Amino acid sequence: MAAAAPALALEQVTVTFLSPDGERYTAVREATLRVQPGEFVSVVGPTGCGKSTLLNIAAGLLRPSGGRVEVLGASLNGLNTKAGYLFQSEALMPWRTARANVTAGLEFRGVERSEAAARAD
Repeated sequence: MAAAAPALALEQVTVTFLSPDGERYTAVREATLRVQPGEFVSVVGPTGCGKSTLLNIAAGLLRPSGGRVEVLGASLNGLNTKAGYLFQSEALMPWRTARANVTAGLEFRGVERSEAAARAD
């Protein structure tokens, strides 16, 4: 019997950014992580070590500069609709109404806008 694909697999993920002064810096270098279905994982480290960057990669909010990301054996392209994500600070979209912010998560998962609105009501 074949082993189940990891719920999340980061393979040799590297993330580089361009600083405001034009310097390129590496936030994460060649990170590999496999999370099996049902596992609970904590990412712990000092400020600035890349924890949030890894979580943003896993959520599909940020693309790695190198390496690959898979969710349940499929390459992650765009938002990870198999995961929930809670930002560290307020994350409302100021151009949307309160109701539209509530429905945003459903819309990101592909639910029709009218159906998302009905669920919000």
